[in-house]
Amino acid sequence: MTPEERELRRALDSRSEGVSPEFRARLSSALAEGRPTSNFLPALAAVAAVVLVFATVGVLLLARQARNQPPPVAATTPTATASPEPTPAQTSVPVAGVLAKPPGRIALPASAQLSAPSSSVVWALMVDQYLYRSTDRGETWQQRPTPPNFMSGYPRPQLSFVSDQEGWLSTGGSPETQCNAEVVQIWHTTDGGKTWESLGTKGVSDSQCKGELSFVDSNRGFLDGFDPNRAPVIYYTIDGGRNWIAGKPLPDPPGFKSVGAGFNLQPGLVRAFGPTLLLPVVGYQESGSVEYAFRSTDGGATWTYLARGKDASNSIVLVTASRWLQLGAPGQLVETTDAGASWHLYASAYSQAAPIAADFVFADPQLGYGTVRGGITRTTDGGLLWTAIESPGTGMKACC
Repeated sequence: MTPEERELRRALDSRSEGVSPEFRARLSSALAEGRPTSNFLPALAAVAAVVLVFATVGVLLLARQARNQPPPVAATTPTATASPEPTPAQTSVPVAGVLAKPPGRIALPASAQLSAPSSSVVWALMVDQYLYRSTDRGETWQQRPTPPNFMSGYPRPQLSFVSDQEGWLSTGGSPETQCNAEVVQIWHTTDGGKTWESLGTKGVSDSQCKGELSFVDSNRGFLDGFDPNRAPVIYYTIDGGRNWIAGKPLPDPPGFKSVGAGFNLQPGLVRAFGPTLLLPVVGYQESGSVEYAFRSTDGGATWTYLARGKDASNSIVLVTASRWLQLGAPGQLVETTDAGASWHLYASAYSQAAPIAADFVFADPQLGYGTVRGGITRTTDGGLLWTAIESPGTGMKACC
């Protein structure tokens, strides 16, 4: 028996004594006479004493039980578990563009790359270093900032714009021998060059050199990969250049055999006409070059041969999905209106003195630009008539 139990027993004994003989005698007499006793307070006192005893015992038992039970655990209000926030995509912080003006007027002949995203806007990258924009079809030009430490070099930087504000520039590193490998950097602006964000080239292999960069809208873009000994690959993006996927290597067109050592295919700029993508390609053979057109209907994942150009000396210029031009010296201007199925002479007034192929870009079926050796010409009637406009940074108009 524990000390607590012995203490409880003593308390019960002290409070549980029997009723006195005098009380019993008086209670029996009253009952025998059939009338209540004149004073029944002692009986009530005895009953109260018994009730008090049991009440006391109950309290002591409850107290003892409470001492032996563990303390109650405080109730807590459950808190809602917050759902994890999605991790934001890793992006670099945009940096301010740099407006490095040329030391003087750019001398011609020079180099010019053009991008014509709309019927009023045209961009130009002069001598692979100075960026200009025109919002009036090349009547006037304004120099725009470029990414920090943007320098000319080999391979040439590439530009592609989809509006007067949004565009991309690629800058290449020094390629390994025979374009075995090359790492490029791609920059993106959404404010006309005021700020630039470095996108990297996630998904683009170091293998091969990197060539033409062409975006057809804010999400879809293409980057050529090539070298003298392997089939070219067209990388494509659907998220504005943050991730790239390698398409299947370009197959040899009919009658052409890639044999390496420079006898291979060289892709150009991708153009989009609805869901159809078209790509001009030059095939270099021992007997000379051949112009081809390839087509993709799966966003650039695969490419198939579509048609062959008429003139081996001039690139295929994609005006619409079915109308293409080849423009060069007089007598070499040809046109197709059935996507290369047939070609015919074209009575264009275009001419140039330089015996090298010009580069052409069309903003729409009527408006196009051509450049050779830094001189720029413009057509507003689909390629029939051409007018020389000022080359930005030069202060000169030159067409040849």
